[in-house]
Amino acid sequence: MPKVLIVAYYFPPFGGGGVQRTVKFVKYLPEFGWQPEILTVQQPVADLRDGSLETDIPPDIVVHRTSGLWLPHWFPWRLKNYIARWLLVVDQQLGWLPFATREGIKIFQKEGIDVIFTTSAPYTAHLVGLKLKQQTNLPWIADFRDPWVGNFSLTFPTFLHRQLAQRLEQKILETADRVVVVSEPMRQAFLGRYTRLDANRVVVIPNGYDPSDFEIAEPINPDPTKMTIVYTGSFYGRVQTPHYFLQGLCIAFDRGYLPKQAVQVYFVGSISQSIHRQLKVLNLTNTVKVTGHIPHQRSIGYLLSADVLLLVIGVAAGSNVVLTGKIFEYLAAGKPILALVPPGAAADLLNEVGVGYIVPPDDPDAIAKAIADLYSAWQHGRLTVSPDQAVVARYDRRRLAGQLAKILDDISESQQ
Repeated sequence: MPKVLIVAYYFPPFGGGGVQRTVKFVKYLPEFGWQPEILTVQQPVADLRDGSLETDIPPDIVVHRTSGLWLPHWFPWRLKNYIARWLLVVDQQLGWLPFATREGIKIFQKEGIDVIFTTSAPYTAHLVGLKLKQQTNLPWIADFRDPWVGNFSLTFPTFLHRQLAQRLEQKILETADRVVVVSEPMRQAFLGRYTRLDANRVVVIPNGYDPSDFEIAEPINPDPTKMTIVYTGSFYGRVQTPHYFLQGLCIAFDRGYLPKQAVQVYFVGSISQSIHRQLKVLNLTNTVKVTGHIPHQRSIGYLLSADVLLLVIGVAAGSNVVLTGKIFEYLAAGKPILALVPPGAAADLLNEVGVGYIVPPDDPDAIAKAIADLYSAWQHGRLTVSPDQAVVARYDRRRLAGQLAKILDDISESQQ
């Protein structure tokens, strides 16, 4: 069976949305004739852990873990962020580059690797792929879960920093044998920014959901006398924020659209101290419960127990191409989605499936009215949706792994 070396900084026991994409590829690629080997880090510079994801990894998968050079753990977060933005340029994980490259060469020499696959973020992983490509001449696939330049959650301290990032991104895109992105708008953004890029080498494999996760998930049994709204995952700074949703919720209460005790909101994941403070200022600490980071399997239970799922994407430049991973598990859950999203990839998908109540993400009045409409439908037993299952099935993780396997087949055959 041919082997693909998957270079992924984030890998179990580390958790999070980006990890799930990699893990599901690893889980299902052997069914399509490809044996993954993993190159990752010993101790990721992050706090999220989710050992439950390890159950998805076949027992015969070899995982190579390397060390790196990191900023001291006792450095304040703001100082680390300052150093990463101003001095490291790429990301905080740049210190992994020489270690991962050296280990990748060893794996190539010992294991007979056929294809290199790198996935970002962090973007350092693609620099590892670039080095390995240059030293081994193996076919290389660069998987972008988010763009680097044009990422709505990233800002560059100076024009020169942005230019350097753009040159590195261009080098990666033009050197890789294939570039995989998660949405068609993201593909078009790359092709528009880098006009020399061969359009045939840039392909879309979206994020998805794994039906097996839903088969074993246990619902949380919320209070049946309250409409339950669930949001899973993280918020990102001032761009992807719950601020307008919380304002809309308060407006709905203040105007009498629904009683405060009639709704329960769950933020399933960790939130920043600023959001905690906002909940206190708005007197919403009883209405909005924050679970903190929990295993992915438990988060599925919250989806299945919800009356309404909350999706938030900001209105910053580049947000129209965002197709966040959680949206596909939301679709698989088959629940109404209160979507605070701009026109773009996410809104188009929700309209195609037929499950979204789409509201401008920065309009608290419109959000309040949408919450009121959902509550009225819930009160009268009419809060149901009929998703287009044929569309939802396109995002089955097994099917998406098959698409990646086809790319692996194509580029490995072209090298022979």
